[in-house]
Amino acid sequence: MKSEKSVSVVIAGYNEEKIIEISAERMYNTLQAAFEKFELILVDDASKDRTGELMRSFSEGKENVIVLENNINLNFGTATLRGMSVAKYDYITFTACDLPVSPEDIVRCVNEMPDDCDMLVMERTDYITTKWRGFTSEVNRVLLRILFPILTRKTPVLNFSQIYRKRIMKKIMPLARSPIFVWPELIFRAKMIKRCRWQNIKVRCRVENLRRGAFGHPHDIIWGMYDMFRFRIRLWSGRI
Repeated sequence: MKSEKSVSVVIAGYNEEKIIEISAERMYNTLQAAFEKFELILVDDASKDRTGELMRSFSEGKENVIVLENNINLNFGTATLRGMSVAKYDYITFTACDLPVSPEDIVRCVNEMPDDCDMLVMERTDYITTKWRGFTSEVNRVLLRILFPILTRKTPVLNFSQIYRKRIMKKIMPLARSPIFVWPELIFRAKMIKRCRWQNIKVRCRVENLRRGAFGHPHDIIWGMYDMFRFRIRLWSGRI
């Protein structure tokens, strides 16, 4: 029996022509089997390969598949936010093109999310990465705890994935656009809303192969630190 909950799933990608069709089809088929109402939002982040073309081809004849195309590369966080901002259904979530959060786990998490819960923070139970990415991730976690000791409390993982209710999305859209602070700021803003209810859920990170990413690049580290300190200063000044 299909769930009565309605779901919007965003998948953003850059130069993902090798996997986007397989991933989109797997996500679509899983959502179709599980929910009466759903939409799959595909965002092409100004890819230089056939990613956008393949997204458009996959969407043909499917009214509940939406394709957004960026004219310039915005990075995964900002591209995903663009998809989340146009999502129309009650439960809004995201994953990357290699499906680190599997379609099956998305279905499970949405169905297990209580009706009075506004945000479900996924905690990855494993993490395959390079030594450098692992080091920078740990430094990032420590810095977040130092700058935001209250807001990081009880949410040990801030950079994996989350599920949001549509009723709070407009209230929590972040200023951050850096790859490493978009999701922490979203979580922090949700926590700051009075009567916002949230909880964590453990989810296995399904990626089995290392892929190159931008999150450990010096430019993105500096960008992320700028976003962190800007948000911290705004909190101190009472502007948030």
